[in-house]
Amino acid sequence: MNDPGRFAISDRPTEGEIVQIQAELDAFNRLATGTRYHFPGVKAPGLTFDLAVRGPSGSIVGGINVSSILGVMWLEVLWVHEAHRGRGIASWLVLEAERIAHERGCVGAGTWTFDWQGAGFYPRIGYELRGVYDGYPGGMTEHVLTKRLPGSRSVRSQVEERAEGNRHGGYALVPHPTRDAMRAAHRGLREHCAAHVGEGAEYAGDEVCLAQRNGAGILVGGLVASTPVRVLALEEIWIDERFRGLGHGRELVEAAERVAREAGCVAAQACVLSFQSPAFFHALGYTCFGTVDVYPGEYVEDLLIKRWSSDAHRADGENVAR
Repeated sequence: MNDPGRFAISDRPTEGEIVQIQAELDAFNRLATGTRYHFPGVKAPGLTFDLAVRGPSGSIVGGINVSSILGVMWLEVLWVHEAHRGRGIASWLVLEAERIAHERGCVGAGTWTFDWQGAGFYPRIGYELRGVYDGYPGGMTEHVLTKRLPGSRSVRSQVEERAEGNRHGGYALVPHPTRDAMRAAHRGLREHCAAHVGEGAEYAGDEVCLAQRNGAGILVGGLVASTPVRVLALEEIWIDERFRGLGHGRELVEAAERVAREAGCVAAQACVLSFQSPAFFHALGYTCFGTVDVYPGEYVEDLLIKRWSSDAHRADGENVAR
């Protein structure tokens, strides 16, 4: 008979286990923040919407997608066709998104952007640098910028200022773009990134999913991550509350790091809110490269990085049962 007290980590969780890991972490976040975690929405990723700009020919020439957590709007996608840049279309989209988010209850906004994307653009519309992630190969960096949202009236005047000239040029804001319209924006952003980073897996990376089970095969913890641009991005980690404080979280993170190193990753990153035990990651060798403090109340987010040398890893099979 299997010993239910013995734990093993597998890198082949079932789809149901992945869903459970994500649901358990979501339940923890909701409990820790009351009803505020997905505010101003009710389901992950909180408030989410798209905007687009249609050009004089009728085609989509720019688009934006946003989500929110804890009252902060995060810019997920921002793209403007290269033939239409320099007209203020990007700031038109961002400021209109800010206006909508503020009216729905958001208090701040933020974005992650590579050095060859919008590192110089966002400060011009009020964003402040909160940290620079320099764990990518080849010297590439990613900048984290945030902004406390001003009142809707102030933002509306800025939106109108950027919109006026473009309307005369035949451009129009599309408040509820179709799925096909947003596919054009997503495709344009992917092509722009591929031109700087590389095609396929080099840019997008692979998914890393781990399940921790006891000897009876019952799920007691798990981890979901990805490896974009040769960096392990830790996204979701959960341990059953009955087994916390026993080193199982450390085992999961270290197992994910070994998988990532075997895949050629050079560093790991994590974004950890103040109620999600940032001290746990510090104990594993992660250091803070920035802090996001535009969340409401007492909440702050640590931006963490851990680098490793290519010869520092051990065999992947030590703790991961295939």
